[in-house]
Amino acid sequence: MTAPTRYALCTIQTESGAKPAIAVGGKHWFLTKIAPQIDLGAGLMSLFGDWQKSEKALSSVADEIAAGKHGDGFDVADDKFLPPLMYPGKVVCAGTNYIDHIHAVGRTSFSKEENIPAMFMKPPTTALVGGGKTAKIPAACTMYDWEIELGVVMGQRISVGTPVSRELNEVAGYMLTLDMSARDFQRNPKHFAKSDLFMGKAFDASCPAGPYFVPAKFIKDPQDLDMKLWRNGKIEQDSNTKNMIWSVYELLQTLTENVTMEPGDLFLTGTPAGTGIESGVYADRGDKIEAEIAGLGRLKVEIY
Repeated sequence: MTAPTRYALCTIQTESGAKPAIAVGGKHWFLTKIAPQIDLGAGLMSLFGDWQKSEKALSSVADEIAAGKHGDGFDVADDKFLPPLMYPGKVVCAGTNYIDHIHAVGRTSFSKEENIPAMFMKPPTTALVGGGKTAKIPAACTMYDWEIELGVVMGQRISVGTPVSRELNEVAGYMLTLDMSARDFQRNPKHFAKSDLFMGKAFDASCPAGPYFVPAKFIKDPQDLDMKLWRNGKIEQDSNTKNMIWSVYELLQTLTENVTMEPGDLFLTGTPAGTGIESGVYADRGDKIEAEIAGLGRLKVEIY
């Protein structure tokens, strides 16, 4: 049996607006041009009305591209990639989920059994941005930090109390995300609770994402993906998703005890060691961030 043609999806900024595209072998094709039979009225988010049906149609298009039916495709400049999904209904995030990150911030001992995952949200339409000069430091922030994270996209609804399959059949795919953080907002001593995840992480442009959304069938094991982040060419984060404390399955199981996840929703799964809060050295305007997760592509953003 012939293996399916590997493909990824993206959204590209053009002179006439955002256009959904498919990527095969490093080249790109506008889906509205080569696959008019696929409903893309709401961009790539349209696909999640019936992800299984959409994925079959997209696989057929990818096979046609591989067979040479749609020409040579085109290249895309890094700053023309918008966030692949515009926009999910929810962007949910997990914090403190990598053991190397916990050790790096000074916690020498940690018991998974005595802790639970921290969760928070980002506003989809204002937090999500793509590549290029898109990462904006919030006004008055002096401790602007970076976090590379595996983003998980739902393909099926998980209602409250519904068991999550260990095979993650509910997951449509994955994409690279950044959880940009204002640490001085997050840990403001003037805050009564001494912690404010929302103001520290939900500000505008706090979630660069992309450049691609990759269907789950092309990611053999989401718990074994190398992930790296560079700042101005220097490697800052270098880890693997196997260092998660709570796996994607465990995070989703915990989350959906009380929160319904719907098709197209995005879930960020935490960051490994190598963030600025560990060293006290933070990002500044003009810094360039490059981030890569195996199989998901490389995202390039500039801070301003």
